[in-house]
Amino acid sequence: MDYRLDNHEKARLRWIPAIIRNDFFRKILALFFAVLVYLMVANKIGTEEKISNVPVDIELPGALVNLDARKPSINVTVRGSKQNLSGIGAMDIKVKAEVVENKYIAGFPYLLKLSMDNIKTPFGVSAINFDPKEIPLSLERNDSKKVPVEEKFDLIQNLPKDYAVGKIKINPAEVLIIGPQSIIKEIKSIQTRPIPLDSQTIESFEYQAPLSAPDSIKVSPVKVTVQVEIVRNFITRTFKSVPIRLLQAPDEPESMKVELLSTPNADITVYGPQSKVALLKAEEIKSYIDVSALQESGSFSSEVYCWTSDPEIKVNNIYPEKVKLKLTRIKK
Repeated sequence: MDYRLDNHEKARLRWIPAIIRNDFFRKILALFFAVLVYLMVANKIGTEEKISNVPVDIELPGALVNLDARKPSINVTVRGSKQNLSGIGAMDIKVKAEVVENKYIAGFPYLLKLSMDNIKTPFGVSAINFDPKEIPLSLERNDSKKVPVEEKFDLIQNLPKDYAVGKIKINPAEVLIIGPQSIIKEIKSIQTRPIPLDSQTIESFEYQAPLSAPDSIKVSPVKVTVQVEIVRNFITRTFKSVPIRLLQAPDEPESMKVELLSTPNADITVYGPQSKVALLKAEEIKSYIDVSALQESGSFSSEVYCWTSDPEIKVNNIYPEKVKLKLTRIKK
């Protein structure tokens, strides 16, 4: 192909310096290929970027546990084209390292050494440097033991009035806990997560309760079966020196005289729902002896009875059970 210019073209390009005007199209073509090669080399070599706080995944042997709550991280310098580096973040770079058990010494920090082999980057991006090269870890050997399970409830006050939690049975009664030795030795028991109680709970029930344990502790099994007995809450209460009354036929007070030879009072013990017994007043309890069946004068031993205004409140005990009295018939 002939790249030489004719006289007309030379006249048009006379404003361009001769060093450029001579073989102009050849030089334009050479410049094009030079730019193309530059772009290819720049794309190959790429640019560098430092990615901070890249998380490190630690592979631990089963006998060891990491006491550090936070996952360690490193800074990684990567290289790639601007296009490939666009949008690259810490989570796109994977760093995995393995703890070697026989290099662990109890009571000393474990230095986790990293190399470029531990770092995996996305396609088109390569890692060229990182820091730090070592990460100190606080490791400890795992231990295990069995501990008893204790129940934990929502507020007991949520139960209806006069109802309470009775007997509780947990199955299994003990569970296996696994974790760092320093933490395991301090744990004496494991609690359930709160067992729900509400104002509708009036019958016994069974509940699958998850167990509550520190984050560093594994529990087996993770749930237990809790059998909860709900009982009516009854209490007893004793009223001292309740006056003993006389139960007579309507016309008898005028025809007989009754004299108590022993105490005129009795101690009354009642039993019933807590809310009712707690509010019961002494004057609402009536103790008495029945003399309506006695026809002749003389001395007698009569049984003491008691009556309450609420049928749910029962008399549990009367002291004394009997009193002595003297009855005298009055002749008209």
